[in-house]
Amino acid sequence: MTTISHKPGTAQPLSQGQLNLTQQVLTQLRHYILQQLPQAPRLSDAARALHMSSRTLQRLLQQTDSSFRELVCQCRHQLAQQYLQHSTLSLQQIAFQLGFEEQSSFQKAFKCWQGCSPGVFRQRKSPTAARSQYLSAPGALLQVNYGIN
Repeated sequence: MTTISHKPGTAQPLSQGQLNLTQQVLTQLRHYILQQLPQAPRLSDAARALHMSSRTLQRLLQQTDSSFRELVCQCRHQLAQQYLQHSTLSLQQIAFQLGFEEQSSFQKAFKCWQGCSPGVFRQRKSPTAARSQYLSAPGALLQVNYGIN
């Protein structure tokens, strides 16, 4: 008879059925997190909403090499990208919508996620908006400089 060791840190391969169920729970968990923002979601509340114990949810996340905190960060990152691309919300409003207490905290987190500031990301994703905003600025002049080499 073969016994399976349940030592911490040793992940057991998941069957296809377990994998499908895990993905379904992760999808529901992401949806729950997105619904809770801007309030910081708690693992215990999420587990209750998914009709499981906190420990079961932690084990499930551990099997996928993830954590509740990582999922919250991923959801915030996803929402931040959407807000920056498709809204006219200020950075301060976006920070609040994502549950950050300070705009500077949001900017620091976004720079870690994306490698650039939220303002730069917004400009890169909407170059025509940035260009039209510059051209429509009061007193904006187009100037061509011809340099002599």
